[in-house]
Amino acid sequence: MIRRLLMIVGLAIGVAATALVAQILVTPPATSPIAQAQPATTSPTARADDLKQLRRWMTLDQSFSVEARSAAETLLAEYERDAGEYTDAEFYMAVRRLVGLAENGHSNVSTGPIYRRFGLLPLRTYWFSDGLYVVRARRDHEALLGARITAIDGTPVKELEEILMQYHGGHRGAFRRYAGLPLMLSPPILHAVGLAANPERLALDIVGADGEPAATTVAMQAAPVSAGYVPPWVLLLPIQLRGEDEGWLTVRDRDAPLPLYFREGAERFRYHRLERDVAYIQLRANIGVDGNRLKDFTKEVKEQLEHSPPRAIILDNRQNGGGDLTRSADFALELPELVQDGGKVYVLTDQATFSAGIYTSFFPKAANAERTVIVGEHVGDFTRFWAEAPDGVQLPDIGTRIGYATQMHDIGIGCDDRTICHLARRGKWNIAVGSLDPDISVPTTFADFAVGFDPVLERALHEIAESP
Repeated sequence: MIRRLLMIVGLAIGVAATALVAQILVTPPATSPIAQAQPATTSPTARADDLKQLRRWMTLDQSFSVEARSAAETLLAEYERDAGEYTDAEFYMAVRRLVGLAENGHSNVSTGPIYRRFGLLPLRTYWFSDGLYVVRARRDHEALLGARITAIDGTPVKELEEILMQYHGGHRGAFRRYAGLPLMLSPPILHAVGLAANPERLALDIVGADGEPAATTVAMQAAPVSAGYVPPWVLLLPIQLRGEDEGWLTVRDRDAPLPLYFREGAERFRYHRLERDVAYIQLRANIGVDGNRLKDFTKEVKEQLEHSPPRAIILDNRQNGGGDLTRSADFALELPELVQDGGKVYVLTDQATFSAGIYTSFFPKAANAERTVIVGEHVGDFTRFWAEAPDGVQLPDIGTRIGYATQMHDIGIGCDDRTICHLARRGKWNIAVGSLDPDISVPTTFADFAVGFDPVLERALHEIAESP
């Protein structure tokens, strides 16, 4: 029996599954002090315990190449020899560097310590197709809302991203959506790896909302950070989030109308019948919560589609970080047969589509490539990756969890080696689709977001309207 599969990135970065809006709306205001970071101290015994767990993690994770494992062993021996010389932030990033050598998106270090221990700027950012933008800020930095960040402490953001990718395994898309944002906004983290001059503040070069270049310095919000991790798409909602006090502002007005993609934020699974007889199905995760079961949802939707086949189906898997591919596999494989004759399935993807979310996106293409069109961005992983692990290994003193992977997947050519491939015995679920590139690439710009326009959905609707 297949275990719970393909742990989502939210778990891989040390937070509980994809916490949705029902769990992240307003709570009693929390204080958000802007203050100097207090250096933590670690005893030699505590650091040694973390290193022991890190070595244990290396025995469990199977995603390393031979060369990468050798390099990781060399690094680990260096860490064990020089353990007492690292600050906490340096040690955290050293762990990230070692784990990143696996180059596997499911083998990664949680970002929890950045929020709980190290701190970050009182800003929240989001990568759009045209750059890194400030989408949330505390009131004293309101002028930065809508600004595009071009450099941090003198390093252009694209160059900074390239450097920080050394501390993260896997695809750039997932890095942008998940780990990259807190890493880039944490002064002590960037200082620990020589990318910031001061561990308490960062100098930002920006292009303001008015289009004018400017420079500013922003002081850190000391840990523990009240407004902690939320799924990346939630940062774009014009609502007050868990842990945010009234001092937090959003780039879009709180009463701004939302495109379909963002509506009903508390619902993980959604089904609507749109104009022109188009069925819209949205999966924000591949696993349910609080009794809201994905299998129940797909069963009900399938019954409705069979009773009244639509002209086309839109399967919106943007921001689907995964969960359990078995909950949606058969349903997704059947979708091309649930449209009217000549109809197609349009699957919407983005860089946050990950793990089981990738499988769910490409099951329809594997079933019928001629009747499936992938629209949007490349997903957040490669065709070949390793997954299948329980809750990871905890490093108790530094306060991070490391996900590990034990079995291989290859969505490009299939994975048939029964000694290492998770789906080798699962027949039609062991798909081979060649590439994970979208058939129709659609950029998502900040300008579109700012006015509430969803170019990916609109492109799919345009394709449907133009079809015979």
